[in-house]
Formats: sequence, structure tokens, C-alpha cells
Amino acid sequence: MRLDFNVLWVDDQPGAIQAQIARIARYMAEQGFHFNPALCHTMDALEGKLNEDVFVDEVDMVLVDWDLGADAKGQDAIERIREKIRYKDVVFYSAQTTPTELMNLVRVHDLEGVYCCTRTDLVNEVEGVFDSLIKKVLDLDHTRGIVMGATSDVDHMVNESLATIHASLGDDAKKQFIATALAAVEKKLKELTKLGEKLKTETDIAAFYKAHMLFTSMERLKLLKGALKTGGSHENPGAHASVVKYMDEVVPERNNLGHVVLVPEGKPTLVVNAEGKQVSLEDMRDLRCTILEVRAEFRSLLTTLRG
Repeated sequence: MRLDFNVLWVDDQPGAIQAQIARIARYMAEQGFHFNPALCHTMDALEGKLNEDVFVDEVDMVLVDWDLGADAKGQDAIERIREKIRYKDVVFYSAQTTPTELMNLVRVHDLEGVYCCTRTDLVNEVEGVFDSLIKKVLDLDHTRGIVMGATSDVDHMVNESLATIHASLGDDAKKQFIATALAAVEKKLKELTKLGEKLKTETDIAAFYKAHMLFTSMERLKLLKGALKTGGSHENPGAHASVVKYMDEVVPERNNLGHVVLVPEGKPTLVVNAEGKQVSLEDMRDLRCTILEVRAEFRSLLTTLRG
């Protein structure tokens, strides 16, 4: 499971589903997920998507309209989809055909894992299937993986942003940029040397857990923050605020999640971090929402930097 919830959506009337797309996206965002629909308006477009192996592997749900125009019907589309995507939930809907009639078509074509509804009820049906799917995988152990994966994506964007900023600078500014990074490394070296000397006298293995690498993700964030601040080489107040928010609200929680203990009774609904503080599913939902917000800002920043 990822922060991006990928949906294959087959409907020949793209204009008729825009309001539903907005409602579904808003609902999923409230749960800390990004709704990412891939729209296919024809059977040929569907065939093209199904031939993309990477896309097929990433699909989380499928939505199919019954009347696809040009004598194409939804049950035929689902039959083709099932040849490539066998185990993902499908929502089959129609403005003209009742759910009972749709279910009869599902049975005739021997299709499994298909929910049927009217077009009017589509959003509610999608939300219900989404909730059911999320509940199956969204214990805190899985959530930790989602957060770690999403923050790794942000780390990559930070690296790309720094590389782009450096490439855009003049020779003197490039040297200063490198000098700033080197100063952070040298500071870390001194800290590690001091820590190493201290560890020589330690008798408790726990003391060794605080030893870290030299140019950490936090150091890279600090370098990026400096470039974006007022008077920086790439002044951008909005992006600067997003970097600060990520450093203050996401990084500490990410670090805590890397060192939590699962509550042993049953499927975990909370964990306890190193300080003994309980972290609940609701806390994780809020964290996912924050990550979604700042991830979008990092993507926008990288696009701006690349011009």
C-alpha cells in the first residue's frame, strides 16, 4: 500500500464523472491518501493501459461503466481486465441498468470480485470498498511502511532539488554551496569523533545506537532550506515554509516510527515510541495528510527549479 491510491476508471463520458472524481479525491485525502485515477474512454485506451505492465501492477481498484458507447459494454471490459488484473476489486455501475441487472451480467460472464451500483451511488460505493480495503491493511505495522516509503520519495526530491539548484549557480556560488554542505559534514565529523571517544568508555550497547551517518537527510533539508530562504540563492517563501513544516512535523515522527514497539495484544491499533508515547491510527492518518500536503509542494518546487 502506498499514499497514492491508483484506480483504473473506464467510462466513455469523461465530462460526466468530474464531480465524482472530485468527491472521491476529497474523501481519500481526508484519510491521508492521494486519489490517482487513470481514465480510459474507449476500449482501445483500456487495451493500451492493460499493456503497461508497471501500471497493471500498481492498480488498487477498478471502476467500469456499463454503457461504453460504440456497442461496447462494461462486462466485456471487465472480462478483459480480469485477464490482466485478477484480484483487484471492481465497481460496475450504470445510469441505465439496475444493480440487479448488472449483477446478472456479472454472473453470466463468471466474473468475481465485482460490486454493482447505480451511477448515482457510485461515490458511496467506492468509499465503502476503499474503507474495506484500507481496514485490511492499515494496521500500524503497514502504516509505518507507507510513511517510510513516502518520506523516501521526498528525500529523493530533496536530492534532485539540491542538484538542480547547484547546476543553476555560477562558479563562485557553486563553490559556496559545496562549502556549506562540507561545513555540515565537518561538523558531523567532529561530533562523531567526539562520540567515538565517548563510546570507548561505554559499557552499555544502547549508547551506540546514536551513531549516525555524516550527511543525513536532515542536513540536506537544511541546505535546501537555506537556498530557499529570504535572500537565498533561490528565494521561495512558500517552498521554504513547506521544507520547515516537513522538518518540524514529519521528520521527527518518521524517526519515531523507525523505533516503535507494537502493542502485543491482537492486531495493533497503536504503538509505543521510544519515549513511551502512544501513537494511534488517527495520529498516522494526520501524518499521512501532512505528508501528502508537503509532498505536493516538493513536487511543485522541483518542477519550478527545473523550469
